[in-house]
Amino acid sequence: MAAEKTSRRRSAQERRDDLMDAAIVVMSRGGVAAATTRAIAEEAGVPQGVFHYCFRSKDDLVTALFEREIARSSLRTSDALSRFSDVRRGVGAALEAQLALVRAAPDYYLAMSELSLTIARTPAGPALAVWEQEQYRTRAQAGLEAWSAEHGLTWSAPLEDVASFLVALGAGVTSTWLSDRDDARAESAVAVATRALDALAQR
Repeated sequence: MAAEKTSRRRSAQERRDDLMDAAIVVMSRGGVAAATTRAIAEEAGVPQGVFHYCFRSKDDLVTALFEREIARSSLRTSDALSRFSDVRRGVGAALEAQLALVRAAPDYYLAMSELSLTIARTPAGPALAVWEQEQYRTRAQAGLEAWSAEHGLTWSAPLEDVASFLVALGAGVTSTWLSDRDDARAESAVAVATRALDALAQR
């Protein structure tokens, strides 16, 4: 009997994920400017033609990176929020879940932060940067709406503004932690933020 093959052909989505992971490695090592399609393909261990099979362009890969991160972060924070019925514990858990992601992979999030800033400075970049923030706000608002309805909560401020505030808080806490790696200060900031948000909630 012929020996069973120990490898299998990777799917298109797996190839895309491999290339996105490789892009993060290249950016973490040499900055955003180092992340050429050739360097990304080499890091992933595939011919450059595979890159162009999976992505129309480098911009397409960048958009996919943001889409993947937005989905992952939103799912993690939504799951954390759903475990509690009160604002302090629920929102606190959501913010801590986001912070935990950053703590677990600081190099990845530094690379993503650099990518966001680089895009914002390029002529065609602001549209993508605006889209990224809108995605976070839209998902945060949808999650808050469903959670508030489930637990009979109303808010003294428009929920759109509450969601924007929550997204800004998460970004502020995580970016500060990436700079100082001070766990205690980050946790204190989350505690203060949840008290502020709790004052806006009404049963």
